[in-house]
Amino acid sequence: MRAKWIFSVLAGCASTALALAAQPASAAPEGAFLSQKTDLGTPGAWFIANFAVKRDSFRTAWKSSAVERGDDGSLALWLVPAPDESQKDFFGAEVQRSERTHFGRYEVVMQAARGVGVISSFFTYTGPYFGDSHDEIDFEFLGIDTTKVWLNRFVDGKNLPGQWTELGFDAAEAPHIYTLDWLPDRLVWSVDGRELLRVTEAEAAIPQIPQRIYLNIWGGGPGQEGWSGEAPGDMRANAVYHCLSYRPPESEAPMCSDDWPEDAPGDG
Repeated sequence: MRAKWIFSVLAGCASTALALAAQPASAAPEGAFLSQKTDLGTPGAWFIANFAVKRDSFRTAWKSSAVERGDDGSLALWLVPAPDESQKDFFGAEVQRSERTHFGRYEVVMQAARGVGVISSFFTYTGPYFGDSHDEIDFEFLGIDTTKVWLNRFVDGKNLPGQWTELGFDAAEAPHIYTLDWLPDRLVWSVDGRELLRVTEAEAAIPQIPQRIYLNIWGGGPGQEGWSGEAPGDMRANAVYHCLSYRPPESEAPMCSDDWPEDAPGDG
């Protein structure tokens, strides 16, 4: 049975504005925290952003109402036009896990959002708000061309830099399983069991600080025009997440890939 239950805690919080809070710089305990036996029922395990970024160049305000649970247990993050009285052009969604994770395997089954200027993502992050330097590891899908994915990482505040990678399919057509293997000496990004990019410590620095998992969707502005395109004011789009899992090294915790894609949507 696929782990659709992993998002039930988020659905229960979707209508509530939850403040982001700094957490200790410790990694998650051993085991898959995104399983029905661990933190699903723990209050505060996840935060749903509900605030507007002060920077004028960022056109999206995070709204808890933009997080929606589907009847099949999936999680949809929406980007929609903001009301005229809003200071931003769009309402988007961002979900963050409160406890940090570290080295190990990360898997997400998701269907990317389509549309010029639309960015949907799965990534790990820490930075100055949490008392750290900026470290980040990304899967970013640009709706202007969802046959590619932007693979990116930051170490100690430095962008190292990102890379466009061909997927061989349209990520907005159907869900696929995206995997990040983050180890002390390497990063490996994969899709459906096929390696996309590998970076080793011999080639570039590897993030070492425990981080938090994020999912989000937002609309690009003039500053992103050459990268994602600029989202038109009437843009409506969503990214859909079916499963999300993490397994520390040497653990046998359950993962999304244990039973995906045998019962994946559209597989008959």
